[in-house]
Amino acid sequence: MEMQGDQTGLQLFYNKCLQDLKYGEKRVVQCATALSMAAYTEPLQRQLLFQAAAAEKHAVRLELIFDILQMPEAEGKCQVIEILTEKAGELVKSMETGTALRDAAIIYATQLISHYKIASYSNMIGLLQESMPKQVLDLLKFNLDEEQEFDRVISTLASEVIHPAANRESRGI
Repeated sequence: MEMQGDQTGLQLFYNKCLQDLKYGEKRVVQCATALSMAAYTEPLQRQLLFQAAAAEKHAVRLELIFDILQMPEAEGKCQVIEILTEKAGELVKSMETGTALRDAAIIYATQLISHYKIASYSNMIGLLQESMPKQVLDLLKFNLDEEQEFDRVISTLASEVIHPAANRESRGI
């Protein structure tokens, strides 16, 4: 599906969305890596590093989509991801180092970012279901599946480890 010449409104829209996703994935690599260094709990540190590595793979898959569609790959800047990653940094800086409460704030921030990416991938797949080659949809679905798995794992870690520890800390136990 060549993207030369005049693009339709739909083509311009999904080109912009794909650029935003690619920018977002690259920004998540930086953010998740930084948050892993700020995290107190080792399982959270590992999950954040895993998320950073997954985001790198997601960006590579998005580059492949640009190649498959023969789309120009302009550098986008996703304002939503910028705001969410800045918020993550602010939250972490406002919490005491080495506490479960700081880890809870990290989980909160990472899930905001993850949920944005899940919504973005889900909407792109739905929008492009009828007009994209199967290979493109498969790459988008693979990124979506990995993002949903990260959300499941981080939610379990939060409910079973981090949130109970933060509650114990707040009660001085």
